[in-house]
Amino acid sequence: MRTALTLLTLAALLGATSACSLGGDEVPAKTREQEVVDTVDEAVPLARDALGATTAVVDGKWNSCPGGVGHRFEGGGTLTAPEGDGAAQLEAVREALVGGGFDDETQADGHVSVVRRGVELDFSQQLAAKTPGTWSMSFQGPCHRYSGDDEDYVEAQNLQPARTLVE
Repeated sequence: MRTALTLLTLAALLGATSACSLGGDEVPAKTREQEVVDTVDEAVPLARDALGATTAVVDGKWNSCPGGVGHRFEGGGTLTAPEGDGAAQLEAVREALVGGGFDDETQADGHVSVVRRGVELDFSQQLAAKTPGTWSMSFQGPCHRYSGDDEDYVEAQNLQPARTLVE
């Protein structure tokens, strides 16, 4: 009984501290990375056009997942747009992304959160007092455990600086 309780507690802790799937990824790490980059490349132009943004800079890199179990490709950046009605701009971003095939999973006011192919993206307006017209975006791919050459790749990339994906 005590062993069963210990195992259940351990499983619950692992589930709570890790957003990582319990298995390995079904595709190589480089393929997963490209899928995430492609998804970001599809989303950012939609948001940029919806905002009338003049610039967009987005970086990404491999990082460890919460709890240190597994890795995911993640990052973020900024879009600079003319100042306007933030709520209307936010709704324009939502409509553009959903119209572009992203699933709306927004749960917080002042944000647009969408998902496609397991990649989560979030867009929000930065505090106007700091940088008027600046919007932040973040993304994270799915968390997976990698082994062999894939593990070597993500661990080596984890030590590298973020690379620019959109400019």
